[in-house]
Amino acid sequence: MPSKRLFALAASALAIPAAALAAPKPPPTAPTIAISTAKVTFGASATISGTTTANAVVTLRGDAYPFNNSFGQATRATSNAAGAYSFTVKPDSSTHYRVDVKKAHSQVVALAVRWKVTRHVSTKHPKRGSRVLFSGLVSPAHVGGTVSIQRHSGGVWKTVKTTTLAASTSTSSAYSVRVRVRRTGTYRVRCEGDGAHDAGNSRSVKLTVH
Repeated sequence: MPSKRLFALAASALAIPAAALAAPKPPPTAPTIAISTAKVTFGASATISGTTTANAVVTLRGDAYPFNNSFGQATRATSNAAGAYSFTVKPDSSTHYRVDVKKAHSQVVALAVRWKVTRHVSTKHPKRGSRVLFSGLVSPAHVGGTVSIQRHSGGVWKTVKTTTLAASTSTSSAYSVRVRVRRTGTYRVRCEGDGAHDAGNSRSVKLTVH
């Protein structure tokens, strides 16, 4: 007959809570990440999306230029029942993004931000040899920066004049410069990149002399 000791061990095993016998909870699924575009003009937005564990808290982190790997928290969301998540971002400068789900990190995606350059001209039909006033704004603010008035010639854009940006608003800088126009041509205004922002161009305009 089984000993009393064997009966005691069997009884002890039966007393183990069912929860202790359950399989350990799997770690969160490493989140995937994708971005809708690699570059936006200042003021425009991009969508960051991906998948991870269902109904999990997803933390979006950003590291703006000069990209020192700080990745501060930007916002949070909860993935849906299928594990999908989505964020809309509108950064002021070029930024790297990643998402965290508990201790799991996604890969890093980059979003470049180009200058927004507006352009107005005093006339599109100047007299030959007269000066046309180019004016507009560059956003975000870039006081002391330089913009170039460029003419399309021989298949390339050539700078015909430069000017310095002046203070305008908290989010933009202004320029105003006159350019002598001797022949019909297509012009634009360009602000070169500076690391935090990619180069930006205004809409082109055709000036027809008479």
